[in-house]
Amino acid sequence: MTDRGTYEGASRRDFWATLDQPLSGWACAVGWLGASALFVLLIRFLGGPSSIDTVESMYSTWSIAHGHFSCAFPAESALVRASFVQPVPSIAPMYPLVSASIAALARLGSQVPFPSAAALGAHCSNGPPAMFHWAIKTQVFDATYNIGYVGWLFLMAGTVAFLRAVGRGRCLWEPVTLFILACLPPVWGGIRGVFHPEDLLALGLSLGGLACALRRWWVWAGILLALAVLSQQFALLVAAPLFVVAPANRRLRFSMAGACTFGVVVVPLVAMTSIRAIRAFTLGSGHSNGEGGTVLHELHLHGWMLVGASRLLPIGASMVLAWWLARRLGDSVLEPVPLAGLIALSFSLRLVFEENLHHTYYYMALAVALILLDVVRGHIRGTLVAWIALVTFAYNVGFGSLFSGVHWEAGAQEHAPEIAILLGFTVVVLDLGRHRRRWYLVAWLVLMIGAFASWPFERESIRAPLPYLLLQLVLVPMGIWLAAGPLVGYMRGRARLVPVAGTAERLDPVE
Repeated sequence: MTDRGTYEGASRRDFWATLDQPLSGWACAVGWLGASALFVLLIRFLGGPSSIDTVESMYSTWSIAHGHFSCAFPAESALVRASFVQPVPSIAPMYPLVSASIAALARLGSQVPFPSAAALGAHCSNGPPAMFHWAIKTQVFDATYNIGYVGWLFLMAGTVAFLRAVGRGRCLWEPVTLFILACLPPVWGGIRGVFHPEDLLALGLSLGGLACALRRWWVWAGILLALAVLSQQFALLVAAPLFVVAPANRRLRFSMAGACTFGVVVVPLVAMTSIRAIRAFTLGSGHSNGEGGTVLHELHLHGWMLVGASRLLPIGASMVLAWWLARRLGDSVLEPVPLAGLIALSFSLRLVFEENLHHTYYYMALAVALILLDVVRGHIRGTLVAWIALVTFAYNVGFGSLFSGVHWEAGAQEHAPEIAILLGFTVVVLDLGRHRRRWYLVAWLVLMIGAFASWPFERESIRAPLPYLLLQLVLVPMGIWLAAGPLVGYMRGRARLVPVAGTAERLDPVE
């Protein structure tokens, strides 16, 4: 049995080792195109980009594309007077600027004149209804939603930059990682489930900033992370801890590059629009919908107390964690494993203090960070795959929302949990035949059967969706454990090192 176990362990190591085989530049480019095509086709197969939350970006996109910056982030007092809607929530400015550039180049809706400044009203008080009626005449809704795919290009570029900075680029790991990310429901759920391509944009820019930090290009790291924060506020969970662990003689360059980038983008935008442009990237567009579902929501905080708990506490906690790691590891904190583990833990803190966890895409940043952490270490853990499956089914029991555009016969989409359970059970049986035990897989099966299975296998599930509070208390600690495990292993490995000739040998342990 020992020989069999040794042989199987060697086989698994050989499998992951094959992904280190180098690729030519053309082969890498083919991998980029293939992963991008898979991402787009998967979303199209499931019904195309969602229209949920598109209101947060489409008015800004249309107004900027046609040069009416006053309507990009109009003052709330003006929107309250509008007869069309209540104040329109706005996302941070980077995605509207990117999408507006694409819309202008493509001349979306050019067959019908865009509303004039007089029709939009003073301070854009009539902007939303005027632009909506223009969009109905031109039928630019679908084309505007399709621009959201650009978020994937930013995520792909950031991932490639990160992989090459840690030594996993220009080899089979590069396309394999991109294909994995393209298939992740938390990733494509940000476009198919709800329309938040700005999250992909922010994460891609953040990964680019991390790649620059790993290469010690601190000015570029500051620029890219500033743009990431201007895309989505959660990018501060990368910028803040990176500021703490940056070398003291490079910290000023990093922060000044970020501050100058902020000024170049924000000052003109506020001058042309309103102060809501600042609110959009500092607080985000999220708001409570009354469903509850997290520990923070159950505390019934309001106003600045809620802002401090949900937005500032995670950033402060990530900075404290970064300071502690820098004290323990010294300059080694900027090595790939500890830095990737630190960022994954920072993203998990966002989920700990989040007020709303109502969609799969909330887990996107953490899921991507965990995948990249495993890629850095040279293998994908089965426990991580199991966790991603739990996250997927927890928020999409029966896949009624994600697969709403698909009409499969015999309700196959409703039985997705049972199909996954049968596959998992098959793997467990095969493991028993090889005298192998993976207890995490057994625990996963128990959770899947108890939480998501319908019995007998009928079309309508006999189980109601699980409370969001319960999902947070189960899934978030698992994510924290997955992020902390490699980091703890790295620190234990360093503690076991024996100094040789006055130096310590570098070790990146792999479980």
